Amino acid sequence: LEHKWLEKEQAQAEMEVLLLALSRHGIAYVYPHLIPFNSAGRLPVHSREQMRRFLASARRVSPGLKVLPWVGGLRVGYKRSRPGTVDLADLGQRQRMVAECRGLIDEGFDGIHLNVEPVDDGNLDFLALLRALRTAVHPGLLSISAIRPGPFRVPVAPNFFWTPGYYVRVAESADQVVVMAYDTALPTRSLYQRYLAYVARTLTPRFAASHTRARLLVGVPTYDETGFMHRAGVETPGNALTGLVAGLRGVGGGGAFEGVALYAEWTTSPAEWAEYRSEKLGITIP
Repeated sequence: LEHKWLEKEQAQAEMEVLLLALSRHGIAYVYPHLIPFNSAGRLPVHSREQMRRFLASARRVSPGLKVLPWVGGLRVGYKRSRPGTVDLADLGQRQRMVAECRGLIDEGFDGIHLNVEPVDDGNLDFLALLRALRTAVHPGLLSISAIRPGPFRVPVAPNFFWTPGYYVRVAESADQVVVMAYDTALPTRSLYQRYLAYVARTLTPRFAASHTRARLLVGVPTYDETGFMHRAGVETPGNALTGLVAGLRGVGGGGAFEGVALYAEWTTSPAEWAEYRSEKLGITIP
């Protein structure tokens, strides 16, 4: 969900319309964006009152919905439109981030969703952060955004893929691992479907075999921009679900696969909701 739902005052009626619509679509978890951590490991000033109002509305209107604030930020040394602020190697900053997340749990949220980008495959400081968060947010859920999986580490771009072995290490401290299975640069529908099949076929049995409590969700895009990394007609909910179902057939995941996560609510059109619902309701996984 957009930043506005937790950061700035919103009309009660608008919150209720949003929450009821999500429930009608069968959504089980919502991840409202919250302000990223600053270089001190703190969440900058935002409206705690609005956070409480949104959570109270969710409890009243959609009591089965779990609300996990989306926190994180860009890593130090990496720049997209702005410099990174999260230094995973800084123990003090990690400790303050953990304390801020504990504060969110104390507000009554069902957990936190952590998205730090980019994290290179095998990063040990990230694993240390997850272990500390696991203790701090209990009994709430620890949900993690995960870099797209690949069969091997890419030396010149170690943050492009996470290997299956690193996925299992991340899952040891998490309740949910949400694969960012988009911006793959794949040019055709069939290749994207085959990649999503690979994701399901590779990670689901790995999670099951490791006996981790973590459940796998696969994030699929509903935004329309077309560029080198994302092609609107390729990376669609329908293509993603087709590939996932193909990959899940016969893998014996033992419940490790939980579902898909649409990114994002504010870019999902009525046509995409209809595509998602028709595909979802028609799925039977052996």
